[in-house]
Amino acid sequence: MGYRFPKETMDELLAQDRILFGKDESKVIELKAYLTDYKAKLASVFELDGRAGTNELKEISQSSKSPLRYPKPSTLLHHLLSFASDKDSIILDSFAGSGTTAHAVLSLNKEDGGNRRFILCQMPFETKEQEQNKENICESITAERVRRVIKGVAGAKNEALRTGLGGTFSYFRLGKELSKQAILDGKDLPSFEALAGYVFFTATGEEFQPKKMKPPFIGTSRERDVFLIYEQDIEKLKDMALNLDLARSIAKRSECKKLVFAPTKYLDQDYLDRLGIEFCQLPFEIYQRAQGK
Repeated sequence: MGYRFPKETMDELLAQDRILFGKDESKVIELKAYLTDYKAKLASVFELDGRAGTNELKEISQSSKSPLRYPKPSTLLHHLLSFASDKDSIILDSFAGSGTTAHAVLSLNKEDGGNRRFILCQMPFETKEQEQNKENICESITAERVRRVIKGVAGAKNEALRTGLGGTFSYFRLGKELSKQAILDGKDLPSFEALAGYVFFTATGEEFQPKKMKPPFIGTSRERDVFLIYEQDIEKLKDMALNLDLARSIAKRSECKKLVFAPTKYLDQDYLDRLGIEFCQLPFEIYQRAQGK
């Protein structure tokens, strides 16, 4: 054994009590192996009940019928990712389906205290029934599954799933690219919802939920309410600003701090501070072009 390692390594192993000596010189010394150092090999064959994914999705959606056919079980992805990722890995799933990968990542983080992150991509496809109801799978199944496993599913058999796996995520629907130059030229202004989603995530890093918008209110983060004063009309933008009436109305909405995006403001910051409002100006060039300067 002394010839197997350099002297420095041997001294370190002796200091760590990692060397096993025999009763006399006739026994070859051995290296201790601890269970915590052991890492199993990824099996070539992984046995799993073919109904597991369907039953799991039915339990999460609390439905007697699985909303998608043949979903993968999270235990399969959990097993694979335990070998294929580190605690701080970013996992990309380009075909997200029912959101099994996100479920597995959150479960693995819960298990070993990791900080893995996931990126899910999915084209907005619909089943015939959902197409009739204009319901998008990305929102109603994929994103909804992730929300439920994070918060917890009442009545779930699995305790971790019942109490919630924890974590956060943001859901986005990608549309037409926001062209900065087109915005500045006033030729292709984004819709209110598109700009709201952009400024909300930029300011908070949290999921934007357009269904909760009541303009100028666009959403609530962990720290504050967020507002947007904007119209997809270059002429209307000429007269839009955070004025006294708007500021007072926004201040009354809740006790939370307020963040207001607008082309400009007619109030000084000292007054806004008293109302608990932080002002953030939309690109000045928009307002400048709108004024025709």
